[in-house]
Amino acid sequence: MSVFLKNCWYAAAFSDEVGREPIARTILDIPMVFYRKEDGTPVALLDRCSHRFAPLSIGTLVGDEIQCGYHGLRFDCSGKCTANPHNDGKALKAADIDSFHIFERYGFVWLWPGDPELADPSLLPHFHFLEDDDTWKVLKGVLYVKGNYQLVTDNLLDLTHAPYLHPGFKMPGVTPEQQLAATTTKTERDGNTVHYHRMRNGLPPNQATIDLFGFPNEPCQTRTHMHWHAPALINFDNGSKFEGQDDLEGFCFPQAHCITPETETTCHYFFAAARNLLRDEEEIDHALMDVLNIAFRTQDEPMIEAVQQRMGNTGDLDSLNPVLLKTDAAPVMARRIIRELLDAEQAEETVIAAE
Repeated sequence: MSVFLKNCWYAAAFSDEVGREPIARTILDIPMVFYRKEDGTPVALLDRCSHRFAPLSIGTLVGDEIQCGYHGLRFDCSGKCTANPHNDGKALKAADIDSFHIFERYGFVWLWPGDPELADPSLLPHFHFLEDDDTWKVLKGVLYVKGNYQLVTDNLLDLTHAPYLHPGFKMPGVTPEQQLAATTTKTERDGNTVHYHRMRNGLPPNQATIDLFGFPNEPCQTRTHMHWHAPALINFDNGSKFEGQDDLEGFCFPQAHCITPETETTCHYFFAAARNLLRDEEEIDHALMDVLNIAFRTQDEPMIEAVQQRMGNTGDLDSLNPVLLKTDAAPVMARRIIRELLDAEQAEETVIAAE
């Protein structure tokens, strides 16, 4: 039984990762090869020659086709074997391989691993801050996490861990208990989307915001709103402002978090973070990336991987009967939506297989 949704969008790569040099990436337990045609269009194929299963990603491009580096079979962008050099260069239909539907938006290459007839770009969330260079400066990165992809979304959808796991985000003179007490939350479901609203009033900005942007150590309003879209895309509305300011007069730090399963117990974690202040200051770029790398790579990632180790070889947290806290409302809601979608997708696959 599949453990992954197929009829949905996943981030496969950043656009600037994919070029004329083939790259390999495993997604949903499927080895894939990505490259660009001569006109710049991205291509995704099964990264396995059908003859002796050599990775096509270590082959070479011949025009818009990829040639296996082992015995020279050649495949076009649709996966058809167009040339078999061991039979006068004729096509070999029996050797055809799978291709995958992809397109580009927001600086990402997006993959639809299911039925291409259902691939609707409008199903992607709108990351407005990734298409307005006049307002936002964007930083990006990718992590390889040795943990199930839902553990990453759990982590993002329950930010009550921040005062304990991320000391750099603490507020001067404020205890974790005071920080949590000053935060109000609301969790809502809209179709296959979860909105997790968090608002904190009466406390100063976190230390990183004070240090980087010269904000005063005075009470402000801070929002950390998560908008989760199945199966693993998060639009994070993050910012702080003082009384009388609108959002853009304060500090805005919106982020896209795109988590893509590699296997049941590993995933690719793409993130893009934008800011509205000091956009031309390179030292702020470096400082913010340091903050993100410390939080994501040295704090979140090791904790998620430690959790996965204790879970063993399964990605199914619910099967282990975890204790639930009231702060788990958003992660639990997201997991239930995924279960509903998986059940529906698998039921459809069963019907098709029976026909």
